[in-house]
Amino acid sequence: MANPLELRDARAHVLARTQPQSQTERVSLAEAHGRTLAESICTDGPWPVTDRSAMDGFAIAAGPDGLPSGATTPVIGESLAGKPFAESLAQGQAIRIMTGAVVPEGATTVVPVEHTSGYEGETVTVTQDVSAHANIRPRGSERESGVEVLTPGRRLHAAEIGVLAVLGHHEVTVCRRPKVAIVATGDEVVPVEQTPLPHQVRESNSWALAAQVEECGGQARRLGIAPDEVEGLREMLQQALADADIVLTIGGISKGTHDLVHATLAELGVVTEFHGIKLKPGKPTYFGLRQDGDKTQYVFGLPGNPASTFTVFDLLVRPMLKRWLGSDPGEWGTRVPLGDTTWKKNWRVQAVPARLVPDASGRLVAELAKPSPSGDPFSLLLGTCYALIPSETPREDCTSIDVAGSTRPTELP
Repeated sequence: MANPLELRDARAHVLARTQPQSQTERVSLAEAHGRTLAESICTDGPWPVTDRSAMDGFAIAAGPDGLPSGATTPVIGESLAGKPFAESLAQGQAIRIMTGAVVPEGATTVVPVEHTSGYEGETVTVTQDVSAHANIRPRGSERESGVEVLTPGRRLHAAEIGVLAVLGHHEVTVCRRPKVAIVATGDEVVPVEQTPLPHQVRESNSWALAAQVEECGGQARRLGIAPDEVEGLREMLQQALADADIVLTIGGISKGTHDLVHATLAELGVVTEFHGIKLKPGKPTYFGLRQDGDKTQYVFGLPGNPASTFTVFDLLVRPMLKRWLGSDPGEWGTRVPLGDTTWKKNWRVQAVPARLVPDASGRLVAELAKPSPSGDPFSLLLGTCYALIPSETPREDCTSIDVAGSTRPTELP
């Protein structure tokens, strides 16, 4: 294993090697949730398309000066959300109107019903002074025609699906999902449905990784557990490389006598980009590339401990998948103040699960989880992001810290 890279340099190296995916496909709106947009979506006209009422009440032709409290006007009809009033209003006339209904020509203001004498009768009296242009959503006031509202590379969540539906997109062009093959290794790991013996552990990492891949918009395929012997490992890695865009291996990349992944990948044509990063947890991390014709395959060798596997994915693989899908992988981290927390300095950057919580003044500060070994899977439940403690840095030298996020939602008060 060569001299390990700084985490920041490893991230930059991975992103520099990653080419955004060019293949796209059309999917129905029902299938679009969670996909990555591959086209620009623009408004096909002004929004709203007509003047609309923002309140239940009365649309009144009140003129430029409005109406004083106590003014009474005749009511000549109504405008409902699905049944607009078909005529124009003359000065001093009113109609009943509901929220979202078309404001007719001639109307200059909408008065909430609670500021009037009510819906009964052929006239209405306003009970407060009325200003012109109140409670009307003017045509084109929210978006003009031809304005881009969704950009390529954007993940389609609930709000985006709603916008697509509003604009009539029953189909949408999205990026092809990356195929991500996941290979666990180790004679000590057993399937989750099996009760492990004292020298064994359940194979949990591939399940967590598959979920992380799906969260990023990828298509995960768990291939199972490769044994700690060359032939069985080679066979499974060959299967992974057969059609995957990205291969994630778990364990077997350190310096032990049965750490065979690195050498076997080399035999299969994977060229090492780096092996080892200055990160705790995650030092043995491996990254390599394999050319299969015009196709570049990306291979990550992740450490075998749960916290290491999970953390390295979030800090290196997640931004790589975003770049692959044409999304912005984001910056290195966000600087935030430190809360009441402590740590022991280390020669590596330490990625510690953290939460953003309000301090006594209400500002958000980083609260770090207590130290735990990299084999502790439960420590991952304690954070919604990672605090990146600089190498060789004691706590007393820090008043703020970089935090790197994941898709796990930040728990705000």
